[in-house]
Amino acid sequence: MELATGLRLAGAQVSVLTPKHAGSWAEKFTFRECQVHRPIRMFRTGWTARGDRTASRYIRYLRDWIESDPTSCDIVYCDAGREEAIAAVEAAHALGVPSVVRLSGHGECSDFEFFKHSRIGKRCRSAVMDAAAVIVDSASAHRRWLAEGGDKARVHRIAHGIGPTIEHGLSSPKNLRRAMARINGDLFVPESCSVVLSVERLDRNSGIMTLVKSAYLLSNKIQGLQFWLIGDGPLRETIYARLKGDGLRQSMAMPGSFGSPDDVFAAADLMVHVGDAGFEHQVPTAIAAALPLVLANTETAREFFGVNESEVRQRIIERRGDALQPAPEAVDGVSERAGHLVWWFDPARPKTLRFAIEQIVGNLEHARRRAQQTRRIMQRTRSRSESIERYVTLFRQLTAGSSPNTSQSTSMENAQ
Repeated sequence: MELATGLRLAGAQVSVLTPKHAGSWAEKFTFRECQVHRPIRMFRTGWTARGDRTASRYIRYLRDWIESDPTSCDIVYCDAGREEAIAAVEAAHALGVPSVVRLSGHGECSDFEFFKHSRIGKRCRSAVMDAAAVIVDSASAHRRWLAEGGDKARVHRIAHGIGPTIEHGLSSPKNLRRAMARINGDLFVPESCSVVLSVERLDRNSGIMTLVKSAYLLSNKIQGLQFWLIGDGPLRETIYARLKGDGLRQSMAMPGSFGSPDDVFAAADLMVHVGDAGFEHQVPTAIAAALPLVLANTETAREFFGVNESEVRQRIIERRGDALQPAPEAVDGVSERAGHLVWWFDPARPKTLRFAIEQIVGNLEHARRRAQQTRRIMQRTRSRSESIERYVTLFRQLTAGSSPNTSQSTSMENAQ
């Protein structure tokens, strides 16, 4: 929806098509002036061989709906190379309009990994190959797509941009927390406490257990530390039971989903992020909120922030002996890189995670200044407005055949 909203503000007419997961959900509504359609149900438990739960039938229903939709479109865009990409490419071909597919995800959560592990994945890869344009967001994804046989002339690299500064109507994070606690009592935080935020899927692949296993020691070391674990997954009850068993029931919150989570990011003091998922929304949102970030030393995180492994390892080592001392300030925003302003830890050494959190909580004002500097750098180097501009330019080139200078606004069907 971030992309759809940006395209709408750029003058495009956008209709969003997305599945629904419950029969009670509305089939059509308006969100930020974009029409959102949910005519087809997708089952939470995955595909089976029974009735309308097969992937092939879902793809066929989706394709037929796009083809029969009375709203004419100039482009069919799909936000991931999964089952929806097959329907989007086939429907675009039937309608005689270009199709665009973005290869989404990073690391183990990427579309590239999905392509390898199932028959439907291979089918999705073949459909993406047939798209008029393929969008990737990083150099490694670009190289990998070309290595897998992607057409060099049809692949375009557009980074996922960092949005504008998140603003809220309250004067401080503490006032925001009080307002949120009146809505959800689990989010109540005493005045002197600091909030550690995690927004990840609650399963073993996300790495969330690294933080959960460190929560008890952190709470003993840092008085009044609070944990907000936002997400869902098969480990939800396990995590709740573990933290409760450690005596942390009053120090944790595991609320449900939020219509707009921006206030959650603005109200926290720092965010811990471990897995490969989240670099398309959670991490950019935290940066826009100027939230101090503690990141696992992974290939995905290093590429996102433009640093190499030796730099990250050195910074982890530097902080082992003086965990509560602030790191030196950047001399100016040009010479410093954002990857040098976030906090890193080694997932294989949970102690480094605890050191990083201790350092931030021990000097919150300094940590917030570093986070603000990170935001300024990332908004300059990965601007969302620039990303939207590049999307609009590409779409206009495709609808015009080969003319990049056309000023005609386009109408797009966004299949997500």
